[in-house]
This record gives sequence, structure tokens and C-alpha cells, in this order.
Amino acid sequence: MAGTQEILDSIPTSWREHAPFARWLVRRILPCTIVDLGVDFGFSTFTFATTGIGFVFGVDAFEGDAHAGARDTEREVRQKLMELELTNCAIVRGRFDEVAASWTTPIDILHIDGYHSFDAAKNDYDTWTRFLKPKGVVLMHDTCVEGHGYEVGKFFNTIDLPKVNFGHCYGLGVVSQDEKLIEEIRSTFKDKLI
Repeated sequence: MAGTQEILDSIPTSWREHAPFARWLVRRILPCTIVDLGVDFGFSTFTFATTGIGFVFGVDAFEGDAHAGARDTEREVRQKLMELELTNCAIVRGRFDEVAASWTTPIDILHIDGYHSFDAAKNDYDTWTRFLKPKGVVLMHDTCVEGHGYEVGKFFNTIDLPKVNFGHCYGLGVVSQDEKLIEEIRSTFKDKLI
């Protein structure tokens, strides 16, 4: 049977080079709850979960969109979840707003990687950060992509909180009220930030 890294390596993703930072972040803050909005093929969800720290909820409607293309990857994701034998991970099928309507669990790490328009990114942020713990962390993928309706970066730039932005793999914005954590990220990953 394939090992964890081999299984992760087999998953299509544009998020691969963010994995070292994601693992570092999980080990640094020891979260109880991680929510990954936008599972796609599962790479980011499983990267968080394979640390074995906290519980990860991967939320996706599995319908695709105008940016990712129309596709239903749920079967492949559930297969990889079984192969990885993760007991600290659940896949939740549903639209982000629908799932949020009945959500009650405080969140330590929130990863937003849904539809990439300004309004969609803002809605996901506004809807889900109300569940964020006071020193929780928000990650936003595709902050360095412009054009063709990709406006996550524009929205990220409007957030008036301590933040940093990774420039590789289409960008990963990191936001937190925990200024010390943001400074630690800035110092530890300075060669990767823009």
C-alpha cells in the first residue's frame, strides 16, 4: 500500500508548495478545529489532517465553478481519505453558506479557497470568520492571481488586520489578530513572502 507522502503526491493541486507552511502552522498553533472551504481534489484538506493535530472539516459542494471548471471530485476525495486512513478528517458536502447556517464549532484555522471573485471571497470571509477564535488564522489561496475574475488578492488587500502574503503557488494570504504570530511567520518565511 502507498505511503502518506506518495498518496499526497498523487493528488492534483496548485497548492503543493504551501504544504510545508501549512504543516508548520498546524504544529505551531496546535489547533482543535480546521475548516478548509474548497476541497477540490483534497490536497490542502489532507495536508492539514496528516499532521495528526486537531480535526479537519473539508467543505465543498463538489460542483466546480467557472474558475475550476464543472466537476465533481467527491468520489476521488473520499477514496483518498480512505487510503490515508485519516480519523481526524471529515468531508462535508454542501455550499459554504448552507454549511455555515448550522455551524457552531469555534475555528482555529480557516482556509478559504472557493470561488475567486471579490464578492465571493468577501462573503466567505465575512460568513466564516464569525466562528474564528480570537487568535485564529485565516488563509486565503490565489491572492496573487489577477484577471479572468480572480479578485481574492484585491479583497485580501482590504483586510485591516496583521497579515502576510506568500508569493508562490498563486499566493497564500495569512491573516490573524495575533500580531506575534504574523511577525513570527514574517521572520521564519521571509524568503517566500511578497
